[in-house]
Amino acid sequence: MITFFYRSIAFATVLSFITLFYLPAFGQNQTFVYLNKKRYPVAEKDSAEYIRILTPGETSEAPYKFVELYKTGEVYCTGEAFFNGDRISLIGLITTFQKDGKKVSEEHYKEGVQEGICRYYYNNGNLKKEIIAPGRTGEGKENSTMELSPKKLVAFYDSLGIQLVKDGNGHVAEVDEEGDTEEGDYKDGYKDGRWTGTFLKRRYSYTEHYDQGKLLEGTSVDSTGSEVQYTKVEEMPTYPGGLQALYRFIATNYKYPRQAYQRGLAGAVILSFVIDAQGKVGEIKVMKDLGMGTGQEGVRVLQNSGAWVPGRMRGIPVRVSYSIPIQLNLQRG
Repeated sequence: MITFFYRSIAFATVLSFITLFYLPAFGQNQTFVYLNKKRYPVAEKDSAEYIRILTPGETSEAPYKFVELYKTGEVYCTGEAFFNGDRISLIGLITTFQKDGKKVSEEHYKEGVQEGICRYYYNNGNLKKEIIAPGRTGEGKENSTMELSPKKLVAFYDSLGIQLVKDGNGHVAEVDEEGDTEEGDYKDGYKDGRWTGTFLKRRYSYTEHYDQGKLLEGTSVDSTGSEVQYTKVEEMPTYPGGLQALYRFIATNYKYPRQAYQRGLAGAVILSFVIDAQGKVGEIKVMKDLGMGTGQEGVRVLQNSGAWVPGRMRGIPVRVSYSIPIQLNLQRG
């Protein structure tokens, strides 16, 4: 029998925990996991950019404590999380750091969703902005579709410490690490009126109109002047027939490798892949392999799963990364 869960790692990911299938039980020693630049587990330390250290709680009900280090030994991230089967829930304060020890962010989580006051900092250590995340307001899980209200901006500062937004009101003009810009007004903590900027490394410009944080309409323009209209900033790729159709396809087409079956091999195979701007599946990698052909078979099935409707950013098709663990459970009659 094949069971699996699906998890996207779309346009931005804070933490990408893919190590839940080999966590230590409570009361056992720490576990060290090597991560590459994209925060995927790798087998060799020499290939790692980060090292994650997991410490079980004193009881089975307590969360795991984790510390992530840069490969050079400096602390990158600290926090706690619950691991329950295929669900990962960050809890409490999650703090990330630059190599020099200055804070990058302080984020509070409840049941895997940001909730409460979160702070973000410039490279010089000065506070950049403070927001209030409302948490989950509808049904759902942190690894699946859920309803989230917009985050409320409380304060925003420039890199010199001059306050531009106070009590949720003011004008913001900022440039991100890719050189893309964003400019517009905040009213009572939410985007309001006309906003302009660039995205995808300045290849596109956009104009958007907001009302109390809700996007009413947007227009993207490329270098030739061609325009695209949209009503959502980000749209995830979709599989024809929905995710249940993807689940059925994998369950129907995955063929248990003969040697793995004979040896009773069971557990999780984790694959990462990319849905490109044309909706094609590519760059499939086995992130965790049980051996004996189990990972290769997963790759084969995904290669033949067909095209998706591509994801979009401001109406423009973009590449989106995913991971999918496939749980192999042998049941012999």
